Amino acid sequence: MRRLVTLAVIVVCGALVQSADDKPVVRTATELEWTDNTAIKGAQQAVLWGDPSKESYGALKKVPAGAVLPPHTHSSLTRFVVLGGTLSFSLGSAPARVLGPQAYGSIPGGVRHSATCQAGADCVYFETSPAAYDFRPAVPAK
Repeated sequence: MRRLVTLAVIVVCGALVQSADDKPVVRTATELEWTDNTAIKGAQQAVLWGDPSKESYGALKKVPAGAVLPPHTHSSLTRFVVLGGTLSFSLGSAPARVLGPQAYGSIPGGVRHSATCQAGADCVYFETSPAAYDFRPAVPAK
């Protein structure tokens, strides 16, 4: 049931942000092209549509177990759905929340946040944004 709900979320998100040529695209997991995500050591991404360096996009992202994403912001709205692993996720100076599979987040541009992929399994999540991806280290909270 969880996988069905997760798949439904991905399909709906994909339907909301279509490419300019609206050609059908279907890929199996083995056909996805995983590349290094230079913003996070050891992280990878499989871009599903768009170009994160230039425009709106949708991508699967994978972060190694134990990886820490220090406090940072993004210029634009970023939405995500956790598909695997467990994230310890903090917004601003609020206490961390544990986010496992099917957890959802919507982070407006400029909002400070951080995350840690808990030990035991890599964290995999689907991420989308209406603009190019950026990772801006945040100044310490006062």
